[in-house]
Amino acid sequence: MTTPVPHLEQYQAQRIPLPVIFRTFLLYGVIGFGGPAAHLALFEREFVGRRKWLSREHFLNLLAAINLVPGPNSTEMAFHIGLVTGGFWGCVLAGVGFIVPAVTFSLILAMIYVSAGQLPAVQGVLLGVQPIILVLILSAAYRLAQKAIDDGPMRALLIGALIVIAFSLTPITQALGIAPVVIPELALLLVTGVLYVLAHRRNTAVSLALPLIPFVGPLLEALKPTALDLFGRFLLIGGTLFGSGYVLASYMERLFVTETGWLTPKQLIDALSIGQSTPGPVLSTSAAAGYVMTADSGNMWAGVPGAVLSAIGVFLPAFFIVLLLGRLIPVLQRSPAVMDFLKGVNAGVIALLFGTFVNLAWATLIRPTAGGVDWLSVLLTGAAFFASERLQWTPLTLVLIGLGVGVVRGALGWV
Repeated sequence: MTTPVPHLEQYQAQRIPLPVIFRTFLLYGVIGFGGPAAHLALFEREFVGRRKWLSREHFLNLLAAINLVPGPNSTEMAFHIGLVTGGFWGCVLAGVGFIVPAVTFSLILAMIYVSAGQLPAVQGVLLGVQPIILVLILSAAYRLAQKAIDDGPMRALLIGALIVIAFSLTPITQALGIAPVVIPELALLLVTGVLYVLAHRRNTAVSLALPLIPFVGPLLEALKPTALDLFGRFLLIGGTLFGSGYVLASYMERLFVTETGWLTPKQLIDALSIGQSTPGPVLSTSAAAGYVMTADSGNMWAGVPGAVLSAIGVFLPAFFIVLLLGRLIPVLQRSPAVMDFLKGVNAGVIALLFGTFVNLAWATLIRPTAGGVDWLSVLLTGAAFFASERLQWTPLTLVLIGLGVGVVRGALGWV
């Protein structure tokens, strides 16, 4: 049985001046390395323990609430702390302060990457970080599976979703001699959610699924790669992304690599490397990817609108979700069918993450131009996964080690 989340409006928080809210979150946007888990730990320590802007009980209930709705968790927490301490404008300023540094850094690195990405020194650094990104994606899938796959129907759903995803994976389809099948992630998530409801509540599942059917087609139709089109696709991602920010990788791999070819697998893993190498929200990767997809080699500023609109699109749903969160969560938790639907979605999310790992690992670790398997990257990937899961090293530590390995590879010309 799900533990009810009390109505969030019943909690009291300190009223903080708007300039203080902005300065504080701007600072954390600059120093916030380490990914969503590290950001949430930082917020708990600073806003509950040191600054005492809100109580521990309030913070924990906010954390429970944001895990029930789509969107990047740490960014939604930043929005909500700003909301309860400074109202609407506190919400805006907290989000801007926390997001803008990450987007700015990602955009700058993307501009450098597009203009100088083939230089050995830059390539060496990226080769060092790419295995770490693979590990973070695999780790997110592994940990989510440990938590979410807790009964027979969930295990069956995960196995079924993995089988479906297998037919979209390049290594598997090449081995079978067939063309990869495009699997729209939104459709997969809807199906796994409804099937889990069906396992518990047959009649409710049908009534839950029918209103969603008319929206699936329009959301998944092909778009042209303009800045506004990227805004629309990233808006869809931000509004349907559940779990860790690393789930973004699976969405981007499907939407921008498999379905449209706007990014190559290498460009995607490089964009993810750029996003992970900067502080702040992981979803700032959207800015780097948006720039790469719309950049013009003859005009370095041509990709900026695409980068900015991509970032706005992926973060905008979280802002509106937080504004509705206090009223939305009690409604969601009063509906067992909705809670089962959200639980079933996790099976699809996990399958997508494993599929993305396989495709990106194939594109990253197998390098025909370098003689086949990149054994240095394979070794680094294995060591990083062991360090992450067994030694509990933080993502920041792993990224810094990857950067160091990459610098050495670039200096020695092992690219």
